[in-house]
Amino acid sequence: MTKYNSLTRRGFLKQSLTTGAMGLVVPRVISSRALAAPGRAGANDRIGVGYIGLGARGNHILHHLPEDAEIVAVCDVDARRVAKAADGRRYATYGDYRGLLDNKDVDAVVITTPDHWHALQSIHACQAGKDVFCDKPLSLTVAEGRAMIRAARESNCIYQVGPQQRSIPAAIYACEFVRAGKLGKIREVHVTNNRTSRDWELPGEPIPDGLDWDMWLGPSAKHPFHSKIFSVSRQADWFGWMAFRPWSGGMMTSWGAHGMDLMQWGLGMDASGPSEVEPLGEGLTCELQYTYPNDVVVKLDEAPQGGAIFVGEKGKVTVACGMVTWDPPELGKDAPESITSLFPGATAPIHTRQWLKCVRSRQTPTCDVEVGQRTATACHIGNIARWLGRKVRWDPVNETFPGDDEASAMLSRPMRQPWHL
Repeated sequence: MTKYNSLTRRGFLKQSLTTGAMGLVVPRVISSRALAAPGRAGANDRIGVGYIGLGARGNHILHHLPEDAEIVAVCDVDARRVAKAADGRRYATYGDYRGLLDNKDVDAVVITTPDHWHALQSIHACQAGKDVFCDKPLSLTVAEGRAMIRAARESNCIYQVGPQQRSIPAAIYACEFVRAGKLGKIREVHVTNNRTSRDWELPGEPIPDGLDWDMWLGPSAKHPFHSKIFSVSRQADWFGWMAFRPWSGGMMTSWGAHGMDLMQWGLGMDASGPSEVEPLGEGLTCELQYTYPNDVVVKLDEAPQGGAIFVGEKGKVTVACGMVTWDPPELGKDAPESITSLFPGATAPIHTRQWLKCVRSRQTPTCDVEVGQRTATACHIGNIARWLGRKVRWDPVNETFPGDDEASAMLSRPMRQPWHL
């Protein structure tokens, strides 16, 4: 098995890249497969796809491939999930994702693991010369996101992040409408308010047979197993591992990433972010107010789940899950009829197929790694403001909290040995 992120000290110093303000170092390990164009699937080749993570989200995306791509390998730390996914199929199966990355039949990978694994698995996939589709949020921290961008750029990776509304015609039309100034000057945007993750407080339980719990924890701190981590409910107060800070930013970075992504996109802020974030109350569910460099105010209060409401001089546009509404209705008089109704079918197939099209053409996908990182960062900053219980000021150019050591300490997290960026 390839040992990723391992270089001699001399080779490391010669080949490393430093991510500026974050102080992270990412080894510039580029496989011959990544450097040689013939090593990747060509325009007429069948794309071999490996899946890392076979939970609820992984199974949802598992069979959304076009006919010119095929699943060749699957991986999960839970042997029961692997057996279920591979039942009756000729997939190569793995309990350790590094084995899957060594498989030469795998051209591209889909990563749907818990958030704390996204950075390392993505970086290692880039180093192995694979193209990547990673579910949102991109990363667990801002620093991880910057490291992931570096790895993707250095390996020429076609990297798509999960907010699938980027591939939905209704959302594309609405955000272009806003950016074109057809609402006039934007005064404010409303996005769904979602819960920030909390500290871990559950007792330990026996580890089920077939589950590699230590590998599930991976780079996160050592914690006892509890069955509720795998029991994801849509009730307001329980979302499995997504509820807890060691592994996630909470629903703020999960479901919240959809609305925040639409907001960033509609405001033309895909390469930028807010200048300050203020919690308007206390606790992990308080409303948040973002201020952007163009003086637009973004409020996390009331909006359709996964959506955003753009309020301008001429009215407002609401976009969510393939639906667009106009207020007043005359604003949408020139919109195609299909834009005003929900598009049939799931949105995930459109997004994964758009990514695979880019894998062939080597063009930038609709939600590139940096776009995904900027959306995740907007969510992370909101979480940090809630955890600190105060306003934070953000420099979107350098991606730092100027003069704020307390907030800056939350831009990264230590990883449990032997894992490291």
